[in-house]
Amino acid sequence: MTDTLAFTYDRTSVAIISISIAVIFIIILGALTRKNKNFTALHRRYLAQLLQLFLIAYCVIRIIGLFNPSINIHSIFITGSAIIVAIVGFAAQTAISDILCGFLISIFKPFEKGDRIIIEGMEAGVVEDITLRHIVVSIYDDLKIIVPNSQLNTKTLINTSYHILDRRGIHMKFSVSYDTDVHRAMDLIRDCVAESPYTLGIERHGVHEDSGPVYFLEFGSSALILETTIWVTRDTSSYVATTDINLRVNKAFRDNNIEIPYNYMNVITSAREDTVKEDTKPAITTPARKSPSKRFYRTNNVRLTNVDKDIEKVKKIAGVFAQRQNLSPKNGRQLELIAEETILLIHNLIGDTPSRLWIEGSGLSYRTHLTFDAEIGSEEYKKLIGLSSSGKNDAISGVAGRIFEAMILGLNTFKSEKTDYEWKIDKNDLSQDEISESILASLSDEIKVSVTREYVELTIENHKTDKL
Repeated sequence: MTDTLAFTYDRTSVAIISISIAVIFIIILGALTRKNKNFTALHRRYLAQLLQLFLIAYCVIRIIGLFNPSINIHSIFITGSAIIVAIVGFAAQTAISDILCGFLISIFKPFEKGDRIIIEGMEAGVVEDITLRHIVVSIYDDLKIIVPNSQLNTKTLINTSYHILDRRGIHMKFSVSYDTDVHRAMDLIRDCVAESPYTLGIERHGVHEDSGPVYFLEFGSSALILETTIWVTRDTSSYVATTDINLRVNKAFRDNNIEIPYNYMNVITSAREDTVKEDTKPAITTPARKSPSKRFYRTNNVRLTNVDKDIEKVKKIAGVFAQRQNLSPKNGRQLELIAEETILLIHNLIGDTPSRLWIEGSGLSYRTHLTFDAEIGSEEYKKLIGLSSSGKNDAISGVAGRIFEAMILGLNTFKSEKTDYEWKIDKNDLSQDEISESILASLSDEIKVSVTREYVELTIENHKTDKL
């Protein structure tokens, strides 16, 4: 009896030790792959699941062998290998194919977690996860597509995030009629892309441009086909950006009498038209003022090059935003002052530098953005660093001085650490004199400076309050 209990205890201990060793091995391997730069998140995710499968199978075999000494697990696998292979090969060939294809994906890395891919015949989406059997792709409205790994081996896959920059391209096509002024249509498309708040500029032959070129590459059966590529940040939804550009191009074509060809049918009927005379006029009523809109809206980008000419531009888009979002007259005037003061502040700090301004948000909370290129080595970057080192702007004090210092600190931080920088003004650190002397500080709820790989951005946030 005692020997039996001791034997059972020994087997249980061995089983526990085997499981513990397997767990420790998984932890150690996970730590090694995390430290090794050659192992990406895709590698780690797939290898972890594959390792778990083998270790679970090993532990099961070991435990069965401990509690059933009469059963020789190894001999069973050896003598029955032909039968096992035949059964597995016939019944689980799809599963095995998925596992092998998943292994190849983890080795050759056609995509990574977080990449935006387009699988042939499917909607474009972002890779969220990979398992032994499938990958999970998130498409619009957070819907998920489950794609077996084996299908990826037989379909063409486009990875729009397959580059080192924090941007990606979206290819777009537009159709115009054969009697269209093609040069005019191409210019309108470029203007629409440049004005969109979602798109980024490009650099060609050492020249910075606000949009990519438009190409005329195809004579269609009933239309001329114009094509372009728009560039957006990796975090920007392609559906949102594409919809925005299509709406702008559609309106621009209509306003300029450019026809978008489509199939239509003329139906001719004869009918007697009855005339109806109205003896009374409708009563004139004054519509009630609407509440501030809770929906999100973004204005066009205003390209800024000369402060004297730009003030009227930014006042105009501030008025458009105020009308669209049903702001009160006081809040509308406040927004105009903030937009005007924003470009004046940047002009006083670094002079006339090419930049863009837009306003986005709801009628309850909205933000004014001004951004300009400051990539390391660019003319704008040299100008900012040069002003800092020369001491030209050392005399600037108050809120403007703090903003300038934050920009310089952000550029220096990014240059050394290669990480995005963000700074927010704390009104508690400002004196009453500093607040009263600055329109931005007195009228805004938050002031933020952001520095990234490609640009410096000043953001002024407001909530729906009448501060004038």
